Amino acid sequence: MKLRPFAFVAAALAVAPLAGCPIYDSSEIPVDPAYSCNDVDCGPNGYCDAYGYCASTNGSCAGIYCGSGQECRIENGTARCTSSTDGGRPDSGKDGSTDTGPDAKPDSGFSGCRSNSACVGDGAKCLNGSCTAPADQCSDATQCAAGSACVEGVCTPTCSANKACPTGYACDLDKGVCTNNPAVCGPTGATCSGGTTCAAEHCVTPCNADKTCAGDLVCVDGGCIPDQRPQFVCLVEGVRDTCAQGSICLRHSCYIACDPQVADSCKAADVFNQCKPVTASGKNYNVCGSSTNLGAECDASAGKSCNAGKVCIDGFCR
Repeated sequence: MKLRPFAFVAAALAVAPLAGCPIYDSSEIPVDPAYSCNDVDCGPNGYCDAYGYCASTNGSCAGIYCGSGQECRIENGTARCTSSTDGGRPDSGKDGSTDTGPDAKPDSGFSGCRSNSACVGDGAKCLNGSCTAPADQCSDATQCAAGSACVEGVCTPTCSANKACPTGYACDLDKGVCTNNPAVCGPTGATCSGGTTCAAEHCVTPCNADKTCAGDLVCVDGGCIPDQRPQFVCLVEGVRDTCAQGSICLRHSCYIACDPQVADSCKAADVFNQCKPVTASGKNYNVCGSSTNLGAECDASAGKSCNAGKVCIDGFCR
């Protein structure tokens, strides 16, 4: 089992507020003075309504930013962010509305995005069928499912000559991640065969009847794809927030704080036994990490990219 720097976070974090700004039908909710968003939170096709919640400017999910663990769906002609616990395959609205963006498939019952091209806004990417702002993308493997790395803001399975990728994905052996696509599918791409179905432009294994998938795969648009979205456990940068005693919240994850002047200050921090400097929100912190995580060379969630020919993996340009 993979160890993480936030392994000691209390179980109550499971109900912690999610990043991003949810979208609701303002006619169905009371005014909540304790909650507010801003137009940037809501994405280029969203705005903050009088109730302090994100609302869509059109009937499409394209350009709507949802928080971690949420998916944008069309319900009664209105785009809104709801929980993705059903596996990320939203039903069509009661009026039969579906996304009419560039990735739309008529009568598919899926209203999310199918590729990054369906998302608008600088750095926005299609993760698990939902357009996701850079701030809600991963920056480190510790935010992803076990056995995955953070590649350009996307949680991506790792691989090797002895470790295969999920169906529909191929290994970049030089970098050790499943970023290759053996057959790009979609309206202008290949037609899937051999019992596979097209999801996120990959020919993948179809979901089970109950919209579940084997292992760590998630059901999106009828197909089983790797879980691309990060798992955030805290929100307020540079303080303890919801982290355990002695830890601080950086990049939405809990890390054990350390003193670089004290030898072996991370000795008890399992595999994360190096005291490393980390910059977050323009400030410098020291936390326990390892030689393969918390790199400082790049960060898709902060808009910090690698030079041409390099790929950002867990903060390192490779």
